[in-house]
Amino acid sequence: MQKTNLFDKIKQRWIRFRFKPIPIFVFHSVSEEYNPMLWCRCDWTQTELFKKNILNLKKRYKFIALPNAQKHLKEDKMRFKNYAVLTADDGYRSVLDVLPWLEQQKIPITLFVNTKYLDKKSWSVINERQARKTKPDVNMIMEVCPDLYMSKEELFNIVSENVMIGLHGSEHIDATKVSEEAFRNNVEDCIKELDWHPRYIPYFAYTWGHHNNYTDAVLKEFGLTTVLTGGSMNYRNTMDRICIDGENYITLLSIQ
Repeated sequence: MQKTNLFDKIKQRWIRFRFKPIPIFVFHSVSEEYNPMLWCRCDWTQTELFKKNILNLKKRYKFIALPNAQKHLKEDKMRFKNYAVLTADDGYRSVLDVLPWLEQQKIPITLFVNTKYLDKKSWSVINERQARKTKPDVNMIMEVCPDLYMSKEELFNIVSENVMIGLHGSEHIDATKVSEEAFRNNVEDCIKELDWHPRYIPYFAYTWGHHNNYTDAVLKEFGLTTVLTGGSMNYRNTMDRICIDGENYITLLSIQ
């Protein structure tokens, strides 16, 4: 057993020496104050903390676009540069406020969007649950989720070459807890809403990173690149992300 552990350590050191890992960082909501309708406080980062964390990461990494990272992960025979990728999930409106700052910092970002909640047309299941806790008398039919999600107009006004738009499903669902047909419809509806966006890229980020054989097969059927959220570092052919919401940045520092 000890020999195996020693071998594994040597192997990992060799891999890290030959292929610098490319971390993909994911966050959700960024604002001055926490919106109590947001389902989970750990999905929120205060604006100045977010900027501070990103600037710290920028000292260590050169941020590149997600498609460029995939190309490096597939094609590099050796990789000694410290690359990183920044992504944001769900399509929260607050992210729009930090896009100009990221543009100034020359940091590309991919937004993975749930399309059903654009224009406040619907509550996500997770945010509806939080709303009922926060306001027990809330009328879920008459009262739409206030200012959590961006509008279609806001989304389609994003034209910067530093911003890419990816898929997160029409609804924010656990892909492994619905039927194959329901998951396929969820993906297809999202594609129909986004694939004509000028900054669209065919990448699908699983909610919570949950997937299985049939969900992977569906994404392959649509020609989509799979993006997970398991907290791993990427050396070759994987697209796995590390969460940096809120205080999770502390965890991030301990990983590397």
